[in-house]
Amino acid sequence: MLPKGHETIAPLDPLAERLRRAGLKLTPQRLAVFRALRASRSHPTAEELYREVRGRVPMISRNTIYQTLEALKRVGEISEVGIGDVAARYEPNQERHDHAVCLGCRTIIDIADESTRRPRTPRRLGRRFKVLGHRIEFLGYCTDCLGRGARPRTARPRGPARGASRG
Repeated sequence: MLPKGHETIAPLDPLAERLRRAGLKLTPQRLAVFRALRASRSHPTAEELYREVRGRVPMISRNTIYQTLEALKRVGEISEVGIGDVAARYEPNQERHDHAVCLGCRTIIDIADESTRRPRTPRRLGRRFKVLGHRIEFLGYCTDCLGRGARPRTARPRGPARGASRG
């Protein structure tokens, strides 16, 4: 029997194959991080993933979590979702989608809607810019926050984007 947190890795596991093609191994730690992220119903931060994975892999370090997240981003298995001045969040959903972000509780909701799939590229960009993708974020307050008396305010623009989404 394998120790807790050391799940078996099927030889033909698609994730293992994609990592191998990128020159990386699918270690038990990477597998635990990816499984925790895939099982999450939210868009967890690295710290939230650390707390979750540490329950199954007690010797895992925060550094391993961050290195694993970077490796998974490099091979296109996960995306980093930035919502302004708070910690980055991560998601394994690589299907084309956008987000609704609650400015109160910072909940992120995935939105897959045909109306946002192919927005028109602004003419001002002309030939000066090659569009690789786009990201749409709807900023506002969820019904829970509004029910608790959140006072809607105008959203401030975020800092620079952290990378193009798949489009």
